[in-house]
Amino acid sequence: MKKINEKSKYIIKLKLLILSIVISVFVVSNNGLTYAWDNSEWKIWCDKWEHFKDDKTNLCITPGKNETELNFAWYSNLNERNPKVKFSKNKNMSNCKEFIGVSINAINGYNSNKVTITGLEENETYYYSYGNDNIFGSPIKYKTKKIYNFSIFLVGDPQIGASKSKYKENQAQVNAVKNDSFNWNNTLKKALELNPNSSFMISVGDQIQSGSTSNININNMQNEIEYTGFLCPKYLKQLPIATTIGNHDNCSSNYSFHFNNPNTCKLGLTISGGDYYFTYGNSLFIMLNTNNNNVKEHDLVIKKAIKENIDKKWRVVTMHHDIYGSGEHSNDSYILNLRKNLVPIFEKNKIDVVLTGHDHTYARSKRLTSGKVDENGILYITCNSSSGSKYYKNCENKQYYVENRWQKNVPTFSIIDIDNKNFTINTYRTDTMKKIDKTCIIVK
Repeated sequence: MKKINEKSKYIIKLKLLILSIVISVFVVSNNGLTYAWDNSEWKIWCDKWEHFKDDKTNLCITPGKNETELNFAWYSNLNERNPKVKFSKNKNMSNCKEFIGVSINAINGYNSNKVTITGLEENETYYYSYGNDNIFGSPIKYKTKKIYNFSIFLVGDPQIGASKSKYKENQAQVNAVKNDSFNWNNTLKKALELNPNSSFMISVGDQIQSGSTSNININNMQNEIEYTGFLCPKYLKQLPIATTIGNHDNCSSNYSFHFNNPNTCKLGLTISGGDYYFTYGNSLFIMLNTNNNNVKEHDLVIKKAIKENIDKKWRVVTMHHDIYGSGEHSNDSYILNLRKNLVPIFEKNKIDVVLTGHDHTYARSKRLTSGKVDENGILYITCNSSSGSKYYKNCENKQYYVENRWQKNVPTFSIIDIDNKNFTINTYRTDTMKKIDKTCIIVK
């Protein structure tokens, strides 16, 4: 037997060290915590979290009804009303325009303030300041992006607070929210480092964890710390987010207090809100609340949105429940019923892409028409968890309609590029920033 020299011993030790690090990464990831857990960023986050964990007044910016508008929403104390947002092309806020909004009672002790900004120009740098009763915060920089040939990014089920099962009962929710929002913040950071010119973000639902359809509460104070975790990343002060209502969002009115969605409808309505839609450039985005399974109402919203925007080349539906996914929920009776009843509506209205979540595992369908493979059919995307707060397994056998699926218990996000000819999707894992699927392109 050959003797092992010192150099060989060193190489073996180095390989074992690397292997142990890799193993620890995936063990941590499987516990719902990202690879960043052990580095200095976690300590910095913990220090910051102690300062803002009780702050319920985080701002949320959502797309307006078109690319010239932005919608703002934030909480204020009950005695603070008269919400305004000032917008200027100058950092000192000279020559600013003031936009006045409305304030309504929200959760106990707080108002929900909503303001709409109009007249935004393409590829322009602005500064905004918002507040109540003519008391404004410091100016925040905001850049509008390209209107045509633009990019957005897509995330699934942040579900802030869902990792609480991994903690002891005492302070489980607080610790889970701290962990999940750290990972959520990391995903936004990675996505914007990869594509800093994203015009906005789409979240396919389940922004938060707490909620039960058996315990619907108009004002649910329990989930407010989870909304704090979801809205606390600094990136959301400069990036609009279009959200759908997931089943975990659907148990209180708090969702509707935090998000100022455009073109909201009384169709598809639940306690959290209804369907809505908006346009950006050459695309129409229709957001369905599939917690309401009255598909006739969803059909009316889709028809209305298309009639008002008949010139838009791309028609994109976003909804929470994945009707062509590959995870544990894909065979649920509720999902199968939605598939049976919504697919004909999508096809009749010539929808191009359907973006979904719910199953916490990634799947890309084949192009489908009436459940059959068709190169000119609809593409269905199911998003994995974007925070790592909870993962589900794929079904044992891959369904015939699935082109590709992926689950490695690592958060993911997608970059979508849209122009007049192509709708392109690339999906990445946040630990290595490698693509988990080949580039998917729809040519039209």
